Amino acid sequence: MDFADRKLYYNRCDPSEALAPDDERNVDLDAEAVGGYRPRGVVWVERLASEIELSDDPTCTLFTGLPGSGKSTELRRLLAHLADPQGMHLLGVLVDAERVLDLTTRVDIPDIIAAIVYAVDEKVLEAEGRQGKAALQEGYLTRLWHWLTTTDVELGEGELAVGDAGKLVFELKTRDSLRQRVRRTVAANLTAFLGQAREELVALEERARRAGWGGLIVVLDSLEKLRGVSENWHDVLASAEQVFGRGAPYLQLPVHVIYTVPAALVARQHQGIEFMPMVKLRHRDGTVFAPGVETMRKLVHQRIPGPVLAHLLGDQARERLDELILASGGYTREVIRFLRAIVRERQHPLSQDAYERILNELRDDYRAVVPSEAFDWLAQVAVDRYLTIHDEEHRASADLMLLNNVVMRYMNQRDWYDLHPVVYEIPGVAEAIARARARKGEGAGGNESS
Repeated sequence: MDFADRKLYYNRCDPSEALAPDDERNVDLDAEAVGGYRPRGVVWVERLASEIELSDDPTCTLFTGLPGSGKSTELRRLLAHLADPQGMHLLGVLVDAERVLDLTTRVDIPDIIAAIVYAVDEKVLEAEGRQGKAALQEGYLTRLWHWLTTTDVELGEGELAVGDAGKLVFELKTRDSLRQRVRRTVAANLTAFLGQAREELVALEERARRAGWGGLIVVLDSLEKLRGVSENWHDVLASAEQVFGRGAPYLQLPVHVIYTVPAALVARQHQGIEFMPMVKLRHRDGTVFAPGVETMRKLVHQRIPGPVLAHLLGDQARERLDELILASGGYTREVIRFLRAIVRERQHPLSQDAYERILNELRDDYRAVVPSEAFDWLAQVAVDRYLTIHDEEHRASADLMLLNNVVMRYMNQRDWYDLHPVVYEIPGVAEAIARARARKGEGAGGNESS
């Protein structure tokens, strides 16, 4: 394979890229049901859309999944579905939380609401054909900044001053002192702040209707990446739990809205969060689920055609590909990461040493993030197939393991959990599982690679 082809396929296998619905690499993972089962349990676009389509009132949905499991791709597919003129014909507003929020610090209501209304304002102006800085200067952020500085006059002075109100959302993201002062001002006047924001959204939806749309649907994406840094990640997760807990009453808006939230929140509040699972590659008893494997093969071949893959992997291409797929546990980003690592190698077909090294790098990555104090809790998940949280220590383990994809969710007629396949190979985890099975009287068998 020459350099141009390597570069082409390397970039076709970007594990961090969310695909648009019309991208040729996009595979509908939920398209086919075999024997009454789908690889992810249900058709996730239909599941998310049905509540919006059937409800007479605006809906508020919390949605999560492990980073890289395909959430952003499915949300884009959902927006395309809801935009259909033969259906609800909703104007979709996709807000990238990484762009407008600092995801390494505590999250709070003012940051989220201001970012959403700003994004809706921008999108409606675009639908009206009124794009540009001048139009935004007349918009929501200018009015918000006027209200803030009228409510707290010191906000407009000294180091807290904002020269361009149209950039307020980005100022809040990057200036901690300003963010904290605005939060305090809003907290003291929360009812007024929320009332004004909701009035803005009602007016913006009416403008969208006058522009020919049936209404609005807002998706705040990438908020599941909220995790702070090593020194404050528990505190950051606690802030997310506080904001999104108990039905997220302050985040319910007069338009349809979907918030992506950190997967670790399911260990803190089991109800009220839609959790998109991994592609199921094995049944709970450990036997291979062939439709799931075939779905992952399609995902691979849409990025690297079969003949090219055969050149990369050699005579054992089919066997090697299936081994890599099973080693991923149904985690789509992991499979794409495997493909990129294969293309990155200079010698093809891939030697056995190079192939083993790629697999070992995956094993080493997971060994580095699994602390010894989590071994017993992980063993319990492996044996019970459920997230059991006994106390704060267990909750801390669950947070860390979910954030790092060590624990994975699957779905049949009911949901269940298992460990990432390579985690079973960590000696301390394997020993803890053996002890847990002995206590439960299972013996050494069971699913070791779900």
